[in-house]
Amino acid sequence: MEQGIIWRLRVKFIAINMALAFLVLLITFGTVCALNHANSVNTINTHLTYVLSRASSTLTNPSSQVEGVHPLEQPDVPRADVSLVDSFGAGGVAGALGDPLEDRANGAANATEETAANSAPASTETDASVHIPSAAGTVAAPVIGSGQASSTILTAVFRVERSGIYTTVPAYTSATIPESILLRADDAVISSPDARGYLPEFDLMYEKLSIEDGWLVAYANASSTHAWQQLAVLLGIVGLIALIVFFLINILFSQWATRPVALSIRQQQQFTADASHELKTPLTVILANLSILRSHADSTVAQQMQWVESSEREAQRMQLLVNDMLNLARPKTEAKPLGNEVLRDPVDMSDLVEGEVLQFESVAFERGILLEERIQPHVRVAGDAEKLGRMVSTLIDNACKYVEESGLVDITLEVDASNPVADPQAVLRVHNTGDAIPPDELEHLFDRFYRADKARTGGKGGYGLGLAIGQQIAHEHNGQITVASAAGEGTTFTVTLPLYDD
Repeated sequence: MEQGIIWRLRVKFIAINMALAFLVLLITFGTVCALNHANSVNTINTHLTYVLSRASSTLTNPSSQVEGVHPLEQPDVPRADVSLVDSFGAGGVAGALGDPLEDRANGAANATEETAANSAPASTETDASVHIPSAAGTVAAPVIGSGQASSTILTAVFRVERSGIYTTVPAYTSATIPESILLRADDAVISSPDARGYLPEFDLMYEKLSIEDGWLVAYANASSTHAWQQLAVLLGIVGLIALIVFFLINILFSQWATRPVALSIRQQQQFTADASHELKTPLTVILANLSILRSHADSTVAQQMQWVESSEREAQRMQLLVNDMLNLARPKTEAKPLGNEVLRDPVDMSDLVEGEVLQFESVAFERGILLEERIQPHVRVAGDAEKLGRMVSTLIDNACKYVEESGLVDITLEVDASNPVADPQAVLRVHNTGDAIPPDELEHLFDRFYRADKARTGGKGGYGLGLAIGQQIAHEHNGQITVASAAGEGTTFTVTLPLYDD
């Protein structure tokens, strides 16, 4: 049963942690990919806005075509002056695309002449052509709109007149678009109410600007906006590895986390078994006594007094155990220090401790234990005499149980005024010789239901309630109880309580 409970707890613990880890990774990686995509889109939109702004300035103010113009980056190879009409003929849209063919040629020639006139003072670097010569002749600019991937932003800028004439703006064009794609793209862009957008069919981002006789339209390849997909795959692999490592860590961590629960279950099971045994014995005696009394119905109470007294003793044992269980069944948060109005009654700790020592003299004599006491007279504290007596009795009883044969139990009570900062306190020490308590048990002595190892104590572990109750009583009286144990020196329990304030 215990293993089943612990196993279910571990499974729940691991499942909750893994779900939280997966959710955190999903949100984190999703945010990273979304930011990457948004940054790529924003970069392209900013570039298109800049290109259209410069192109519009060039068209409306021809004198500014040279001054401040920054041609788009081209491959670093020598360029030849080619006409716009030749550019169209080399494959793609690099000039007018109107209909008929003669109109396109005329429009291209006009555009060439206008560009040449406006850029006459400029250096050859500003004469950005969309064709690049090689050893074999002219080389077409990169093509966009057909799904080709590129790590750089390639743009194509066109002037679209209301009459249907398409003219390239070569100073700001670093790529070309096939005519069949451009016509369909322009139809979609011109008819769109949005000034910028994305054409998924051609994987193009665009921005348009209205001018006097038409529009300026700039296109850019959107391949860089898909980089988040590769990033998502990479992050997914990293996340999967991280989850596997986290799962293995969780298996180990769940063992550590459920260890106190397993210990608590074992202690409570042990306590239940011990308490059941202790309750069974007095109940058996009481039932036997009642059976004897029933069999002597004609006898007087005085004649049967021994059976009545025996039943009373056993009932008191049961009452004591049940009271202990009820006291410790309360949450620890309820064990608060008593208020001053309750602690106003003085308790003579000197008389109380001396009385409890007398109760154990017969036990010490039977076992050959030397019981010594050094009690300072008239040491008074404020509190509940009955509870304080229970605490002192528990400490002396433990000392007598676990002292070595013919060993020593030493009880001292004194007022400690050695600390000039703190108020004087009553200090009770109960020391016994014998084997030292192992450190792993020492830190649990005041835990509820904890019992020392039976192999070490000879089966005298009790219920595991006495020291827990003793600590609770000390705390209720604004005091504390500590324990120290060392090989060759024995074990000492120390209780400090505030003195009664007249």
